[in-house]
Amino acid sequence: MAKKKALVLCNETLLSDLVVFTLEKLLCDVDLVDNPKDAVSKIESQDYNIVVIGENKGTVVKPKLAEIIYNKAKRKPHIVIFKKVGETIPKEFYLTIIPRPNFHEALLEVVEKEGAIATQIYQMEHVDLSNYIKFPYFKRTNIFNFLKELKGNAKFHIKSKNHEILGFTMGADIFILKSTLNNIYDMLSLNEVEVAKETLNLNEFLSLTLDTKTFKSNLRDFIVNCINNTNDKDLLLTFLPKKESIVTLKAPTYIVRQVDLINQNIDIGKLQNDQNHTTIEDLIGTDGDLNKIKAVVCMYALNMIDTEEPVSSKKYDVKIKKSFLKKIIDKIRGL
Repeated sequence: MAKKKALVLCNETLLSDLVVFTLEKLLCDVDLVDNPKDAVSKIESQDYNIVVIGENKGTVVKPKLAEIIYNKAKRKPHIVIFKKVGETIPKEFYLTIIPRPNFHEALLEVVEKEGAIATQIYQMEHVDLSNYIKFPYFKRTNIFNFLKELKGNAKFHIKSKNHEILGFTMGADIFILKSTLNNIYDMLSLNEVEVAKETLNLNEFLSLTLDTKTFKSNLRDFIVNCINNTNDKDLLLTFLPKKESIVTLKAPTYIVRQVDLINQNIDIGKLQNDQNHTTIEDLIGTDGDLNKIKAVVCMYALNMIDTEEPVSSKKYDVKIKKSFLKKIIDKIRGL
């Protein structure tokens, strides 16, 4: 029987040795790498039947890394993921999920109790933040506007009078590499900041090695938590357009309802039915309810709504969206 070819991506010395030994006993030729960049490079240049993903020197979550490897491969391999306790890995037809073994760690403890000095099995390196942004052009902006416009794969360096934050986004996730804030969700309190941004390419992302303390979150959840952590009503209101601005629901209702802060404080069905008639003031109410204000700020920050200042008729006190009025005028002109 012809030998199969396997690629093992793991930087835990003892575990990777055990996996390689087992695969070789199963008549596989095995290549071993410890970081995602080398794994992708090999999968693009060689054909593998099996890929095994364990803990490695990378930032990419295992299911996303598996997807990247599968899509990059010319010959589509079957991928095995060693799943740690608490990890969420969606099922895919090309994946086999195996609970990460830990018997080797128990053996290591026994050996160390007997006085032997074991080789370091697993160690993450700190990312080098010197020259993090290669061409640092800092632009003054409001931190809320920065978060509202943040998308894609980008590195950023934020500076204010007293604080500094370095991080990046990749897909739907945000990573914070360095922050002088006591609580990263206090970011909106920085208000006016200077920001340098730069595109983060996939190869650079795969090359990053972070420690286990690196902050990581879904970008949408991060923005919601930053807003929810801000209790200054006056500050929150500065993030919104004028109160008389007309609101149009932009995102599908099922997406909007996924954010509890919005779903619990805004009548989404009424907003959907009252298109072109609801204003910012209608949504936040006249009682200054903090949670309603936060919910509207969330919808605005996450681009779930469009807003437009109305054209008001003093005689009849009618509010009409400019875009709607333009359509009426164009229609009249066409008659």
